[in-house]
Amino acid sequence: MKSITSIITICCILIVAGISNAQTLSPKIVFKENPQTHNMHLTSDGQFLYTCNGGKSELGQISKYNPDGSKIASYKMDLDMRSIMYNPSDKKLYVNTFGQKLYRINDLVTGDFTEVADFSDRNEQCAAALSANGKLIYFMEFGELYVYALKTGKLKTTLSGLKTSDEASIGGTVVAVNKKNIFTWNAGEQAVYIYDLKGKFQKSVKLSHGDYGFSLSFANGLLWVSEDGDYEQGMWYGYEVK
Repeated sequence: MKSITSIITICCILIVAGISNAQTLSPKIVFKENPQTHNMHLTSDGQFLYTCNGGKSELGQISKYNPDGSKIASYKMDLDMRSIMYNPSDKKLYVNTFGQKLYRINDLVTGDFTEVADFSDRNEQCAAALSANGKLIYFMEFGELYVYALKTGKLKTTLSGLKTSDEASIGGTVVAVNKKNIFTWNAGEQAVYIYDLKGKFQKSVKLSHGDYGFSLSFANGLLWVSEDGDYEQGMWYGYEVK
């Protein structure tokens, strides 16, 4: 019994050490945002940055920024959003909402959108992410990653045992994806976990700023998180992850 206890203790020490010894990143880009509600999520069309807020559909808005974070405009969008995504296949913005309905944004200026899919079997707080080619959509639920075909809405695969949080508010229902990697995090520890697209763990990094659990995003070659303003001014931080 003593030897088993010792092994468990050593394993726990190694896990903690792995997190504490992770590289700490400083942001490459920082900008302020007052979203009226929460600094929820971010994407890019390859040129401009777009953020969505979340919390109250009647205050819903999408904001457009230059790559350096200088603001262009905000657009009213009557949705309670959890994530915003750009689909390169049709060059449209998409958002998923509280309750997990997916909408295509037809016109930012007029606020016109169309419901295109219902993923309500997933946790209502999921901040979904599109694959780099726009063919797959990813949903994180506390370490279980569900990957669907966007076109058909059918489940393609499930990846289990990914590191994250057991609470939605500190990262348990958010995932970010690029061409090579899956990113998860524990916002309470500001620790990001990096996997290949098959779910094999690569490494972890720590972030110097940003701790809003829903905000983990990948855009313009940077990993983004926010410091939520909670109905006041918040911050966005973009990190280069190598």
